[in-house]
Amino acid sequence: MLMATARRRLSPEDRRAELLALGAEVFGKRPYDEVRIDEIAERAGVSRALMYHYFPDKRSFFAAVVKDEADRLYAATNTEPAPGMTMFEEIRTGVLAYMAYHQQNPEAAWAAYVGLGRSDPVLLGIDDEAKDRQMEHIMSRIGEVVSGMPDTSALDAEIERDLRVIIYGWIAFTFEICRQRIMDPTTDADMLADACAHMLLDAIARVPNIPGKLADAMKTARDLPQR
Repeated sequence: MLMATARRRLSPEDRRAELLALGAEVFGKRPYDEVRIDEIAERAGVSRALMYHYFPDKRSFFAAVVKDEADRLYAATNTEPAPGMTMFEEIRTGVLAYMAYHQQNPEAAWAAYVGLGRSDPVLLGIDDEAKDRQMEHIMSRIGEVVSGMPDTSALDAEIERDLRVIIYGWIAFTFEICRQRIMDPTTDADMLADACAHMLLDAIARVPNIPGKLADAMKTARDLPQR
């Protein structure tokens, strides 16, 4: 049973953040259909009317919880690479950071990536947005390898199209790997991160007619010994 807390004065931004954190905790412990908006309001020490001021219904509240979790996860796992870090090391480090974030925030991760409601069109849109951001991040790194600039202007249009298709598919694969590890955290994170990194770089290297700098970078990464 949720315990009510004394009402505290918070800014609208802080109040909304508090409600989202409570939502992630509750949705991570119980099925979507068993959670009532009134419970969240009671625990936060706010009125039902104020709760509905921020979120008009449970569906929109759950969508906001998932979006907030996706934003936090992106911020936590897309940091500037260390000087001299190869793409293989950066990708591997990013996948490990995803898994570490899930391990440190198990309830929020469960609510966002395993909980009920994932077939909802709004939630699928949030998922697509998260994948798009990851793809643009990887494409900017490819641009830096090819031309030294974080854009893809130096790439042939057909090559860029093929790279985007492959990267988008890889992101979906990697998200599912991370989701599986949420459900079974005994799976070896290093092994999974290595597999994900090698898979992406190998797939990029197989795109016909990629620039020589990119091909060389992928070859160097693929020639690294398995961990």
